[in-house]
Amino acid sequence: MAVGQAASLEQRLLAVEDRLAIHQLIMSYPLAVDTRSLDCVSEVWTEDGVFDRGSADPHKHSGDFDGAYGKGNILNEVGSPQLQTSREAGLAHIMTAPHITVDGDEAAATNYTVLVVGKGDDCRVRRPSANRWDLVRIDGAWRIKRRTLRLIDGSNGSVRASSARRSG
Repeated sequence: MAVGQAASLEQRLLAVEDRLAIHQLIMSYPLAVDTRSLDCVSEVWTEDGVFDRGSADPHKHSGDFDGAYGKGNILNEVGSPQLQTSREAGLAHIMTAPHITVDGDEAAATNYTVLVVGKGDDCRVRRPSANRWDLVRIDGAWRIKRRTLRLIDGSNGSVRASSARRSG
């Protein structure tokens, strides 16, 4: 739509529906991971989708899944014994509401994630991270094309460390 051109009610409604669908996808994704719903996880990724975790994960919370990897490894990670052990101890991925921009059949969203993990009779918050979600509409449904996740902990390669290097 050109600058200064008023959007029709239908265009505005479609824009809201897109944002709501993307919001639902992102906010429901951690529930699928935390409940080991492999069908749900598989359904929301494109066949060539990539999860880019970087290589700055000192805790290896779910195995050796560093760097960028595709849908097969995403499903392997979600179904992994390491992640299952964490689930059994008490695990919840908590997402903030995403900021979403839509451009036709492509969209980008950014948000934060923290993990709540069980520790005996208590729990603790771990692994604050920033996410960028690159999404595409396929057959009318939004799918994840790429998710880039970076820790926010000051470690090498984390969001805070990267920002500090750029500004210094």
